[in-house]
Amino acid sequence: MPSVPGTAMLFVLAGLAAAEAPAEAREPSYSFDLPAGPLAASIARFSQITGLSVGYPGDLPMVVARRVTGTLSAESALRKLLEGTHLRAVKVGPGLYRLERKAKHEDAASAAAPLAAIAGADIIVTGQKREQALSAIPLSVSVLSAIDSGKAARSLGSRDMSLDMEGLAMTNLGPGRNRQFIRGVADSPFDGQSQSTVAVQVDEARVTFNAPDPDLRLIDVDRVEILKGPQGPLYGSGALGGIYHVVTRRPDPADSAGWIRLSGSAVEHGRPGHGAEAMVNLPLVDDRLAVRLVGYDFLDGGWIDNAGVGKDSNSTHTNGLRLALQWRPSDRWTVDAGYWMQNIDSRDSQYVMAIEHDLRRDSPIAEPTDNDFKMAHAAITAMLGGLELLSATSYVEQRFSTTLDASASAGFFGLTGRARFDDARRYSVLNQEFRLSEGKRSRWVAGMSILRATTRDLGSITGDDGAPRTVEDLHRVVSEYALFGEGSVKLAHRLDATMGLRLFYSLAKDDAKADRAEAERLRKSGKLILSPSIAFSYALPDDGLLFLRYARAMRPGGLAPAGMKASGHFDADELGTFDLGYRKSFWDNRLSVSAGAYYTLWNEIQSDYLLSNGLVSTRNAGSGRIVGLEGTIDWQMGGGFALSLGSTVQDAKLLRSETGQKLDDRRLPVAPDITARAALSRHYRIGGWNGQSTLQANFIGSARLSFDDDLDRSMGDYTVMSANSSMERGAWSVAVRLDNLFDVRGDSFAFGNPFSIRQAPQYTPLQPRTLTLSLARRW
Repeated sequence: MPSVPGTAMLFVLAGLAAAEAPAEAREPSYSFDLPAGPLAASIARFSQITGLSVGYPGDLPMVVARRVTGTLSAESALRKLLEGTHLRAVKVGPGLYRLERKAKHEDAASAAAPLAAIAGADIIVTGQKREQALSAIPLSVSVLSAIDSGKAARSLGSRDMSLDMEGLAMTNLGPGRNRQFIRGVADSPFDGQSQSTVAVQVDEARVTFNAPDPDLRLIDVDRVEILKGPQGPLYGSGALGGIYHVVTRRPDPADSAGWIRLSGSAVEHGRPGHGAEAMVNLPLVDDRLAVRLVGYDFLDGGWIDNAGVGKDSNSTHTNGLRLALQWRPSDRWTVDAGYWMQNIDSRDSQYVMAIEHDLRRDSPIAEPTDNDFKMAHAAITAMLGGLELLSATSYVEQRFSTTLDASASAGFFGLTGRARFDDARRYSVLNQEFRLSEGKRSRWVAGMSILRATTRDLGSITGDDGAPRTVEDLHRVVSEYALFGEGSVKLAHRLDATMGLRLFYSLAKDDAKADRAEAERLRKSGKLILSPSIAFSYALPDDGLLFLRYARAMRPGGLAPAGMKASGHFDADELGTFDLGYRKSFWDNRLSVSAGAYYTLWNEIQSDYLLSNGLVSTRNAGSGRIVGLEGTIDWQMGGGFALSLGSTVQDAKLLRSETGQKLDDRRLPVAPDITARAALSRHYRIGGWNGQSTLQANFIGSARLSFDDDLDRSMGDYTVMSANSSMERGAWSVAVRLDNLFDVRGDSFAFGNPFSIRQAPQYTPLQPRTLTLSLARRW
């Protein structure tokens, strides 16, 4: 008899090999005989015949679809199928469609209009502060839609995105403690106080400034967009590497809907876990006012045995609540408001001292982490003549606390024996932005913004005497006032130029007890920063784009507190990137190819680093250079099969150290030299069930922890596989997922505790093989 993971694997393979193959992949027309009946059944049969995926954000309305017969193109058949249902199909990718409810005035539109004219036949992204068709953006962007991720047996997080989207790399300290990096723009693996190189954005809300990634669970999310390269013109400082943009699903004022999903997991060498998540959408006033509520609660089983804490000590409890409201007082005004809270509590850290042996370490002191996230936001959109005015307000707060075993560094603080380090931080970001554009598919946007980011950090060391000693005390307030704009002009037939500019004034006020004199000197210092971008794009025949972009971004300097003694301040750093990109679709959008080459120069790199006592400070490490190539292929193969391939190859190095010495091999931290992924999926139908199965492999190349000589630890260089299958019938769906298929013991992050890292190597093993089962019901 096969083992439980073996049974799950057989289920996935059976799905990939399921019968009832659709018609030939490149045949432009199909033979349809879809009887009148429930829309869900008709859509499932349509997908079976064509191999195309059709999704809907929520429950499909309980309506009867008309009969469709004859030899038709897929788009013509889908259009006929939706006649009279008050729905339209929007193309969101090669072979991917999303169904949306029409506005009332659209129901009177001609049913004979081609689908492309209704839907725009393109992926729509909003990361550049206006709706844009992906095929026309002169910028490297990766998009993962809900259709791509909606069949998983478990909810996804930020680290899952790093396996599905090229260019995104992350540390792996644990949930709520990680840092994100895009295209090798990585300054440090340590969670210090330097500003992030990647800005996390949720809808119109700025989420992070210098806080760690909150690792928001991507539940009831429409898509995730990764904007690559400096985004200074539209986002200001903290966007050197790019933007991680989460687009949530908005309330639907036309239909009530809901779903609930229960899941259970088993971790090899660890404890079981469980989860529950649900969504409810309620119209309060037809077509005018609606609310949407999402709630979730998960317990992820641990797999690290800590002699000082217990077996499987690194379990994590995550719960959250998201409330969204949409009000349309008239056809020209829309108000969106919402609140999101999430709490992550981990019992212990997840590193070990010897990756070749059992998943255990001996630490007399537990190292729990708590990350409490809260976000409130509101956006008012008004159509004023032919212009769209948007006012977006958001306030985000993260309360982050962690405990670490500091016994190895006790002597630096005048202690003997055991020592415990307690770090309590509070991050907040208040952002107000006004924007003006032409509305849908606008070629320009202009605006102004005010941002205020506050950091409060209090760290203490406690010895055997039980008396805490304050070793870190920082209060920093950064204010930014900005004017920005971006627009495109046509230079010639098929040739456009896009220019962006942001002028902002950054003022930092530091009150660090480590160095009162330096803090006072810098208290009222400000910096005027100009971040430009320019891109030239050429529209290729038959749906393609070739572009060259240059953009620059900067982070202001500040005070570098160093715990017990002063360490001065760090200067501003500046980064500029040339990005050559290509996107093209072939064979009626069944094959999509994108490729990019980038060259980055980074001067006076701000980097968090470890002092000899284990505390973290910030300095200018030197200048670096990043050269990379990136490519993706998505192919709808026919027979229900789809293949997705992606890879990044890059060389990211510190060329000049802070002393001016040239270095031959000083890779920038965390980001691997090469990554590659391959995913093979299959849509199929078995009896009355509509199914999908996927096999995926990811190769993570070699990476370096830090360019500091005494912390030059290697990591990465492993291949991990996953498999999942889901089956749907009516309102019910079941799914199974197997992560780390072959139980690979790769080192995902060569770090865990800053106080003992210099005594011996540290490793963060991959989560062992994990089986997840889920059951969902829609209403």
